[in-house]
Amino acid sequence: MSNPIYQPLSPDEIRLLRFLPGNGITAKLETWNLHRAHEYIALSYTWGLAPYRGDRPSDVTYAITLNEHSFSVQENLHDALMCLTPELRQHDRLLWIDAICINQNDIPERNAQILLMRYIYEHATLVYGWIGLPSDLEQNRLAIQLMRKFNKVLHEGLVTNNDDMNAVASQISPDNKEIFPEVGTDCYRGWLGIQDMFKRSYWRRTWIYQEATGPPAYTRFYCGSSYFNMTLVSASVFMAHHFSEFTQLEFPFRNLARGPLFAISAFRTEGVIAHGDSLLELIDSLRGTQASQPRDKAYALLGLAADLQSASIKPDYGKSLCDVYTDIVRFSLSQPKYGLQILGHVIRLRVSFEGEENTYIRNGFPSWVPDYREYGVNLFQTLQEGSKWAYNACGPYNIHSAHIDGRRLILQGYQMDRISSISAPWEHDVFSTREVEAWAPEDPTAIYSPTGQTLGDAFHTTILADMNVVKKSRGHMADLHLMGTSNDGLTADQHKHKNWMNVALKCASGVRRLCWTEAGRMGIVAFPTRVGDLLYILCGGQMIYTLRPKRGGAFELIGDAYVHGVMDGQLFEDGTFDGKNQETVVLE
Repeated sequence: MSNPIYQPLSPDEIRLLRFLPGNGITAKLETWNLHRAHEYIALSYTWGLAPYRGDRPSDVTYAITLNEHSFSVQENLHDALMCLTPELRQHDRLLWIDAICINQNDIPERNAQILLMRYIYEHATLVYGWIGLPSDLEQNRLAIQLMRKFNKVLHEGLVTNNDDMNAVASQISPDNKEIFPEVGTDCYRGWLGIQDMFKRSYWRRTWIYQEATGPPAYTRFYCGSSYFNMTLVSASVFMAHHFSEFTQLEFPFRNLARGPLFAISAFRTEGVIAHGDSLLELIDSLRGTQASQPRDKAYALLGLAADLQSASIKPDYGKSLCDVYTDIVRFSLSQPKYGLQILGHVIRLRVSFEGEENTYIRNGFPSWVPDYREYGVNLFQTLQEGSKWAYNACGPYNIHSAHIDGRRLILQGYQMDRISSISAPWEHDVFSTREVEAWAPEDPTAIYSPTGQTLGDAFHTTILADMNVVKKSRGHMADLHLMGTSNDGLTADQHKHKNWMNVALKCASGVRRLCWTEAGRMGIVAFPTRVGDLLYILCGGQMIYTLRPKRGGAFELIGDAYVHGVMDGQLFEDGTFDGKNQETVVLE
């Protein structure tokens, strides 16, 4: 039976929407060759309900007239079309929208069209990013007016100071009431409007990194009928970050300098799209973003990955989510440069049960398959310099022979130790170091035999995983005394030193535990770790891996670990291990 709305597409064709005269939203679909398409606009938006709904009932439905038939659309898209259609119709502009221009009920078509999406957005005349209707029209007007002031101040400052941004920042003071929020002023209401727009779910989407991080002149972000571009976003993020150094700035406004807007601005300005990036780096660094379809946590990034030119990963919405994420593991293992880096993507979300604190969510995946719906930061996968890994626990055995056999991952490795004790996790108050301080050894002057350091020095190195995450370099110890000192009275250098240690400590030890092993080694392990779990070196793996024995001789992967004194191949240098005592390790 033929589809009255959709006709089949050839591999190099797309559909574009043309709006027709008349009342309401009436349009027709036109088929165009992708490489010879007329000028068009591509829409970037969030599927589902509108971010600002007012008093609309929850069960309201929406439809447009498409190819002379009623066509259901979701609420947020309907809001966008209601605002944008008059302009598009007046200027006879074509529009590309995934939910309409792709037959969402045709899985093969979806699989094929998703591979074209980067080209579609990059070759659009304009990209419209729809963030939703404003919750307060006047506040929204003041917000965009304030964003333009931010940009004007920065532009004029750069001209005056020969593009020296540090000099510009030094001249921007909270005394400037045109741009600093003082309660009761239009400027304050403008900041509230910016906060309302920037907290929208649109900015947390995985797809935005492909859709709306192109040249700022070609992307317009619409909040209702008003719009702004990425240049104004970057100016606003800069101002929020700059003013967050001043205690006068109210706490909610400080959050504007963090989170998705900062990441998006940095993603564009650092030229990730222009210079390319690896799939694993993209998928791990953006795993905190959101996708209504969990498969898109991988598929939305395929067009950005520089190392997928000849790879076999292709969108397939007919696959299970586990199979999609297993494909990422399979691809990673096929690339020698990655080693076993993919195992560091396995992050366990904690669930508390009475009497069993270190139980974690089980998602039905094999333990070695990352669940990219779970968000976490893994410092241990950080690069040190260029393509050199920060750690090399496997020493000379840095090539793996891992292969997938159904739901099992088969590797080679060495059992190096067993967990004998673990601390409580650091998770309840990540803005304080008290929980970490409770891990400290009773006698810091005693000797840590694996390295010959004092226990105090070994401990302060371990809790940072020996890493300055800001400079991406090894050889660092935490100064918990400095970290617990008030910022008042600190020198600029001390403040900078404290800031990077805070970041590094949270990345290394946050939601983890300190452990001791039967051989007297100290380490940082994943929070589900239990006494009796085994520590393994796996061939091709830069880290130590915590494994839990299962019936039948297989293991469950609990997570990767930092164990002080063995992270650079020392157990191979001292003859503890060699190529003769490897064992086969099966993960399930």
